[in-house]
Amino acid sequence: MSTHRIEVAGEMLELHPERAIHWPARRMLLVADVHFGKGAVFRRAGIAVPSGDTEDDLARLDRLIAEHTPAELVVLGDLVHGAPSSRSEWVDRVQRWRAAHRDVRMVLVAGNHDRHMDASRLGFVVRPDRVVQPPFVFAHHPDDDDRGYVLAGHVHPGIAVRDGWRKHRLPAFVFDARVGMLPAFGTLTGLHDVREEAGRRIVAVTPAGLLPLG
Repeated sequence: MSTHRIEVAGEMLELHPERAIHWPARRMLLVADVHFGKGAVFRRAGIAVPSGDTEDDLARLDRLIAEHTPAELVVLGDLVHGAPSSRSEWVDRVQRWRAAHRDVRMVLVAGNHDRHMDASRLGFVVRPDRVVQPPFVFAHHPDDDDRGYVLAGHVHPGIAVRDGWRKHRLPAFVFDARVGMLPAFGTLTGLHDVREEAGRRIVAVTPAGLLPLG
């Protein structure tokens, strides 16, 4: 699938239809809100959701790593959704996946859901606070920061797009003057509607690829 290039804070970033950002100058991939184990948490609570979400998300990460051969993968919060049980097969599956990519440094900027599990068990370096990587500040919550342009998750941004008489709600990348938000990466994640505003750049993720708006 084709990427969409966008300049942010003087750096060229590649947006990917798999809801990721590639920063070529640093050989870095960024994703947000993976929510590993969310399906298992729901099923444990008696909520009927299909299994296989972890496999789907790992396969998408595999494709991104194969395409971009990054030196580093940074997750902008909420790598996991909740505390695993003793029977949570997804933990072992993610650990095996991590071992298959031991040459890629993987960092988690901890989000609110990550309090449920020590992600170092999954082979990630856990950073409890924001990470400054000039000209960017990597964060989970999309709050302004004097130290640089913030790239964050947490919101799960989505945008309503009309196709003739039909209306679609789609995941979206959103870039404001000082803060950018990534769409949620995880398969079982919802959307929070954002609006088109003056000066705001939005790139919707459609089944056919990326759609810049405005």
